[in-house]
Amino acid sequence: GLLHSYPSEMAQNFWTAIFAFAGCFVVTMLVSLVTPAMRREGMVGLVYSETPRAGEERGAWYTRTAVLGICAIAAAVILNVIFW
Repeated sequence: GLLHSYPSEMAQNFWTAIFAFAGCFVVTMLVSLVTPAMRREGMVGLVYSETPRAGEERGAWYTRTAVLGICAIAAAVILNVIFW
């Protein structure tokens, strides 16, 4: 039988998403409380603060993220000016 009638299909989607998120949140919290915490050595490569950073000072210009970022920003500005 029909348990509940929603005023529209969009309302049904909205409330279903709310209930799914709430259920996922509760399950995530319960699993997090039951499982033991990982040691710092086990988080290397998974967490940014625990991963050693490779030096970017050496190497070709096209392998440096700062140079590529500046080139991408410059290209975006130039294309915005051209196609304004």
